[in-house]
Amino acid sequence: MREGLARKHHRQQALVRLVRQQHLSTQEELVRALKTAGFPATQATVSRDIVELGLVKVARDGAHIYAPPSAVSQGGGTDRLRRFSEDYPVEAAVAANMVVLRSSPGTANALGAALDASGLSEILGTLAGDDTVFVATSTERHARSLLTRLTAFGIARKERA
Repeated sequence: MREGLARKHHRQQALVRLVRQQHLSTQEELVRALKTAGFPATQATVSRDIVELGLVKVARDGAHIYAPPSAVSQGGGTDRLRRFSEDYPVEAAVAANMVVLRSSPGTANALGAALDASGLSEILGTLAGDDTVFVATSTERHARSLLTRLTAFGIARKERA
């Protein structure tokens, strides 16, 4: 058991090194890079490692690549949220005590991280998928207030159909 945990730890350390050194856009590329570095892994293993390590996709040189969470925390606060909103189209709408944000495919994780780092007082927490982020607030009034604040960052208010 200890040997397995040690292998996992070394593989995950290698994975973090690889995403810092190379532009890797897909899980398949991560698997290949790990194998080249001497760490055989499957896509399922890499997928679990991505979650456990908190790897995120960031925009670099016109592509979305994997990066450690520390790579997106530069600037922090609302600056990150403003930069994200300048780089990607984002629409938001209120649903009860939540704000639902839609962005480009593959960017929700970075948007959620920017929201988490923003320090906006209305935010209780975020849940990010591929292109959607759910932002929980304590009340519908807080959700509406948050949506108003988000529009100042360039996030478009989605009108109800």
